[in-house]
Amino acid sequence: MYRLVKGVALLAAVPWLSACTTERATSPMRTATEQLLISTAADRAAEKLADQIMPNIRAYLETDLIDAPDASYAALAIRDRLLRRGVQLVDDKGLADAVIEVRIGALSTDETSIFLGTPSLPLPTLPGYTTTGVLLPALNVFKRARAQATAKFAATGYDPKTGKLIVATEPQYGYSQKVDWAVLFFFSWTNQDYLDPEQPHRGAFGQ
Repeated sequence: MYRLVKGVALLAAVPWLSACTTERATSPMRTATEQLLISTAADRAAEKLADQIMPNIRAYLETDLIDAPDASYAALAIRDRLLRRGVQLVDDKGLADAVIEVRIGALSTDETSIFLGTPSLPLPTLPGYTTTGVLLPALNVFKRARAQATAKFAATGYDPKTGKLIVATEPQYGYSQKVDWAVLFFFSWTNQDYLDPEQPHRGAFGQ
């Protein structure tokens, strides 16, 4: 009788086991999605910042003082946008019409989620067996998970010879986001604004 009960329990667990999957999104500390979100927000803020700087001047770009996990990318994005605008960047402050000091107020991500359903739960241990370590999948009646990156850049330009102010920009913001949806257990899709718009993705962007 015990064997019969154990066999029935195993058979009952098969559908759940077949539905359990393990997804490894990344091996590094940060996912590619997070990096894409942050770099896209940085590109957008850098473009707005460059628009506040007068073109056709010689400038020394000071980015050594900025401190953020993605500061190197942000500095190169700002340099790129200034060059595209027509600013001539020089490596010697003495040759510059202006020294442009860049500061970063924000360069990171926030995550929010709304969930209705049951969370992922461990598979019950059958009599006579040790723990399986297998998780039953979450059952999502409705789920909305949103990740948004925010970049805030500003700059001050001064004459290296006199120290007088030449330009002071207002803070410029860049955003990028990704929204994951799940409805009625089986229907899921993702909306995002950081990939090439020609890349296929489903659904209208969720706000």
